[in-house]
Amino acid sequence: MKFNKKVLILGASSDIGLSIMRIYNKKNYEIIAHYNKGNKNFFNFVKNNRNIKIIKFNFLTSTNKTEKFLKNKIFKNCSIFINASGYIKEMKFTKTKFSDLIDVLKVNFYPGFLLTQSLGREMNKKKWGRIINLGSIGVKFGGGLKNFPYSFSKHSMEFFPNETKEWTKNNVLINTIRVGATQTKLHSKLPSKDLKKRAKIIPMGRMATPNEIAEFVYFLGSNENTYISNQVLSISGGE
Repeated sequence: MKFNKKVLILGASSDIGLSIMRIYNKKNYEIIAHYNKGNKNFFNFVKNNRNIKIIKFNFLTSTNKTEKFLKNKIFKNCSIFINASGYIKEMKFTKTKFSDLIDVLKVNFYPGFLLTQSLGREMNKKKWGRIINLGSIGVKFGGGLKNFPYSFSKHSMEFFPNETKEWTKNNVLINTIRVGATQTKLHSKLPSKDLKKRAKIIPMGRMATPNEIAEFVYFLGSNENTYISNQVLSISGGE
């Protein structure tokens, strides 16, 4: 079945989220862009492109309203769903309380879980759909010393229920990308010596650009991806 060119992006105001929006915008997609705080680059881009609809919601502080929010008609009939949400709560494993873990899951897991259920049902009926989760290469190494809750939440994105394997018969493909160290505002806050040290660990000797991540996301969410599903794929410079 021919898919409708409508994509939903959670966490669209991040550097990677914005790069993903730019690619889909060039391809003339209708874009539903979720954000929490937003930033100047995000709002300027949205202002200059009429095919983008933005919707604000804080999944951390409004959890009791999350289910109702995600039933908004604006989320209907999306052929592509990209979960780029990323909330970090710095905390060592031995210091993490259950409430800390739940806070991060409220943002990084719960919304994506609900939308994968609801949009998955729609996609299967229409016999076309693509779902892409943005995970983290940190999961491969046990996460950082101070971000256990974040790494745990991203690891949850790597679990694919057996039911999603059946979706492939209806051309509904779901994958998770282990995103490597990327040149984002988050990393730019680190001291330059730490950034150089991090880059040296990567076999390619540098961090990824947000656009490199976005291009891979676009491929997995397109008609060009005809056979990849239920996989965890790394884009991490060889790590």
